[in-house]
Amino acid sequence: MISRINRTGRKRIQRRDVDLSLRVAERGEAPIFDLTLRLEDYGFPPEARVRVEAARGNASQRWDYGTVWRRTPPPDEERRLTEVPGAASFRVFVVAADGSGKLLGHAPNLRPVLPLDSRLPLEESDDLGEEVWRVEFDGDNGDPVLKVNSGIPGISESVRRDPAFRSLVMPEVFRTILTRMVLIDRANPEDDEPWGHWFGIAHAYLPDREPPYLGGPHDAGRDDEAREWIDAVVGAMAKKPLDAANSYREALA
Repeated sequence: MISRINRTGRKRIQRRDVDLSLRVAERGEAPIFDLTLRLEDYGFPPEARVRVEAARGNASQRWDYGTVWRRTPPPDEERRLTEVPGAASFRVFVVAADGSGKLLGHAPNLRPVLPLDSRLPLEESDDLGEEVWRVEFDGDNGDPVLKVNSGIPGISESVRRDPAFRSLVMPEVFRTILTRMVLIDRANPEDDEPWGHWFGIAHAYLPDREPPYLGGPHDAGRDDEAREWIDAVVGAMAKKPLDAANSYREALA
């Protein structure tokens, strides 16, 4: 059990020192989170305890990650989000080891990077003509679907596995989805449905900039701001995890 935390004198752990991601879950299973922390430059005592919490609404789930000096992530099965949804936000705490509960450092409001594929159905289609791929919004509730040309042998496997193909295609797939939800549907980032999951993915790639909301009475004329945000999110996604430019260079070598 995690004891009560005294927050006096805490240090803020920077988002750049946290890598947090979710793995695509098998059908019917809860996703697993992966977490890497870089704490060497904060001066925490090596014996201080590291604790992780995920929360959404009134639901929460907690894990002990060992100490600053010797972090010991729980096994995969114990890192499944069984008590909270995949859209949960995370917090990391560094707590004094003397039993006082003093909080030495924290990283709040962490959103895991979600695989783009985790919410994007892939469908082979014979009605794309000479197009290789297309994003259409004809899933449940108008959700995006990535359609690929069934006349190209191995196309689905290329989408899933080929780094060169993914480096070219996936950033533009994401741009198409963001443009639809922000500029066309003018969705509210605070609403869970229908675009809440995609706003969560965008926030994980670009945590320091809030997404624009163009649906309010005073939000007319902010389309350029929205396009800049979309470009920034896609750029962050292309940099990490895709490493798009380098992946394509290596494919051409």
